[in-house]
Amino acid sequence: MEFQKIDPNPRSTAAKKAIIAVISVLLVAVLAVTAGLLIRHYVVATFIVDGASMWPTLDGGNGAETEGKSEEELTNGDVLYLNMLAKIKRGDIVVFTPGWEALKDSDGSDPSLVKRVIAVAGDRISIVHNVVYLNGQPQKEDYVSDIPIARDYDLEETVIPDGYIFCMGDNRAASADSREFGAVPLSCVVGKCFMIKTRDGKLKWVK
Repeated sequence: MEFQKIDPNPRSTAAKKAIIAVISVLLVAVLAVTAGLLIRHYVVATFIVDGASMWPTLDGGNGAETEGKSEEELTNGDVLYLNMLAKIKRGDIVVFTPGWEALKDSDGSDPSLVKRVIAVAGDRISIVHNVVYLNGQPQKEDYVSDIPIARDYDLEETVIPDGYIFCMGDNRAASADSREFGAVPLSCVVGKCFMIKTRDGKLKWVK
C-alpha cells in the first residue's frame, strides 16, 4: 500500500512557488532590457537623412534645401536603421563619417554621409560620361535619379584596395562622393541600412 505524502504547510509551498515565479519573470525582464541596450549600443544605430544626395531612394525632407536649415528641417527626413556589424556588399546603402576636409562643418566637425556602395575591394571601377563601368561592364542603375547632371564625370579605371569601398549618391547631380574624394575606408562606416522609416511613418525593409 502506498501512502500519499501530505504537505504539512501548503501555504508555505505556494508562497515559495510564487516567489520563484516572480524572480523568474524579473530575470527574464532584466535579460531582455540588457540585451536591448547591448543591441542598441553595439549593433543598431539610427540616422536621419537631411540632404538630397540619395533622392529618390531617400527623402531628406526640408533639410534637403540649401537655405534656412532649422533644427526641425534637419530632423524631418527619412530615418535609417543601421546594422553596425553587417558585412558590406555592392548595392548596400551605408552611413559613414569619412573625415573629408572639404566637407567639414563650420565648427570643424565631420558630418556623416549616406550613400550607396558601388564597388568593393578588388573591383575595377571606371566612369565614362557618367556611365559606371564595374569590372569592365557598364552598369544598369535603376535606382539613380533622372535629374540631369550638370557636367560629365569621368574616372580612369582604378582598383578598390582592401579595406575600402567606392560610394556614390543615387542623385548623381547633387552628391559629393567617391567620384571626387576617392574610396571610403571601411573603418569609417557606421553601418548598413536594413530598414527605413519614411517621413509619413511607414517602415520599409531594405534587402
